[in-house]
Amino acid sequence: MQTPFAALRVTFAILAAGTLVVGYVGMHSYLSLHTELAHSPLDVLYATLQLFVLDPPSFEAADPLPWTLQFARFAAPAVAIYALIETTRLLLTAEIRRLRARESRHHTVVCGDGPAAQALIGKLHAAGRRVVVVTTTPATMTGYPRVLHVTGDPRDPKVLRAAGVHRAEVLYACEAGSFTNTGIVMAAHTLAETTPGVLRAYALIPDLDLCTALRARRLGMPDPPGLRLDFFNLDQLAARVLLDRYPVEECLPITLIGLDDFGLALIVELARRWRLRVPSTQPPLPVTVVDSRAETILPVLRRRYEFVGANLDLRTVDPGRLDQGVYVPADPPHRVYVCHHDEDLALKTALTALRLWTRTPKSMVIRVDQGMVGDAFDGLDLLENLNGTLHVFAVTDEAGDPLLIGEDLIEQLARAIHEDYLHECLIRGDSPHGNTAMVAWDELPASLRRANCDQAADIGRKLKAIDGVLAPRVDPEFAFAFTPQEIERLAVMEHQRWVRERVADGWTYGTLRDDDGKHHPDLEDWSRLPEPSREKDRAAVRSLPGILATTGFQIVRMGDKDR
Repeated sequence: MQTPFAALRVTFAILAAGTLVVGYVGMHSYLSLHTELAHSPLDVLYATLQLFVLDPPSFEAADPLPWTLQFARFAAPAVAIYALIETTRLLLTAEIRRLRARESRHHTVVCGDGPAAQALIGKLHAAGRRVVVVTTTPATMTGYPRVLHVTGDPRDPKVLRAAGVHRAEVLYACEAGSFTNTGIVMAAHTLAETTPGVLRAYALIPDLDLCTALRARRLGMPDPPGLRLDFFNLDQLAARVLLDRYPVEECLPITLIGLDDFGLALIVELARRWRLRVPSTQPPLPVTVVDSRAETILPVLRRRYEFVGANLDLRTVDPGRLDQGVYVPADPPHRVYVCHHDEDLALKTALTALRLWTRTPKSMVIRVDQGMVGDAFDGLDLLENLNGTLHVFAVTDEAGDPLLIGEDLIEQLARAIHEDYLHECLIRGDSPHGNTAMVAWDELPASLRRANCDQAADIGRKLKAIDGVLAPRVDPEFAFAFTPQEIERLAVMEHQRWVRERVADGWTYGTLRDDDGKHHPDLEDWSRLPEPSREKDRAAVRSLPGILATTGFQIVRMGDKDR
């Protein structure tokens, strides 16, 4: 939509052009009547331009001026004065916006101008947040009145200071490269450590394995002063969004085409959810994977995430057979996911794999980067004759959500702790009736979610106590096991942490548990704790390697010190 200032600029631009033409005609007529005055085309043009700088040639008072010249000699100064005012306004506006960006408080800083940054800016603006965008080149994004811009290298602390990072609440580093984004949040640390508040910084890491490795290092160390740091991957987040929106609830065959990062993240997320939904007596979910690399990649994935092999019946098909029309599923797939990172290849596969089409609406999902592709298809109705079978899923638009990114590593580990609890309950055959904790994470009472988060946040401290570090689970055969002494030591630490958490929440000791009155018999020193209660803490420690494994991490022992 055109702004009033833009409409005014267009009006005066038209007036300036018209004044130049009309003034040239009038000036030519006037000079032609005075043969003693030079009136070549260049002379006429020069004399006309003088009208705009308030320095016109002298006119004989007795001579009537042509109406065209009369109009031009008043219109030209008006255009010149407007241009001067507009230039001054733009300069002042730019300076004011720079000052506003620098002095902003409690705002959000987004570094980058790519698709991920634009998706975030749109959602933040829609939520009423004040946003400062930092780009290496002058920003071209318009239409967001609350969005301010700063130009420069966001890895430079001076540029971040100009964006008011030291007073901001959140920073998103969304440049194209992982190294650049890591450099941005490190530069932000130099500013955040000198301020009283805590800056939440999120760095986009496009490579899924690298993102897991960086998160492992982040969990194994305390947050730097003034900074709460996390890393995120769009494909991983998008897999969660897709299965939240279109959950797989029946044990029906699925076909997945393409093992790029989104395909891998989708397999892991499918297995994780099927593990919680279906008791162990039920059959695994049948998933056919179509990719020439499947025979190499899937065994590695099964070793890295053991629950994948336990909950998915993974079968492989060479894509050549699919292209030649040889591959025909034994049963029509309930759902098909086309996960190629190459959008052209994804679209070609979806439109030519005729044998995989079903009649279920949105049963074939095509991965694309941005929603513009899907909008184009919807606008042209190119897929209408397929009865809505094909559904375009935009990873960047769906995953570039501040709320989703804000669920940092601690919360995701807390989810994993809760999912492990649910899994154990399912194996035992427990009933959710009377157990408020046997519900999905989003339905869990806030106090229990907070307790799981506190337990997850303490993992790094426990590992440090036994000289252990967290690493991405790339080599599960690199065995780790707690010694009995370590289990006992960490169980004591877990109990002490739990006591501090409960006391801070207003709980006190009581011979009988009373949730309403906040009394608990285990609010005792470890030395006086009953053995069954001690065993609960030991079990929590023993389960830690398995919980970390479900999120792609493993514990590595550092040093050869005897225990």
